[in-house]
Amino acid sequence: MKLLPFLFTAILGGMSFAALASQQIDQAEAAAHQQIGSISVSGVRGSTDDAVRALARKADEQNAPYYRVIEVANPGNSSAWLGNADIYR
Repeated sequence: MKLLPFLFTAILGGMSFAALASQQIDQAEAAAHQQIGSISVSGVRGSTDDAVRALARKADEQNAPYYRVIEVANPGNSSAWLGNADIYR
């Protein structure tokens, strides 16, 4: 029975972590928030989705609740992606 409170705490902790992750917003939603900076990533291997996930991680590191992707590109014949985003609160 001592395991039950531990499991309950672990489940709630996981739910609260998901709630704190940065959320991607579009241009219309960004108008309702204050821009606090810009972030960029480069050399991301994979696909556009991988580049966007890298931007989301970087927004999390900056404690930004919201981010808006400005650009995701694959320059030339490179297999590495780059991306830029604005971060908001």
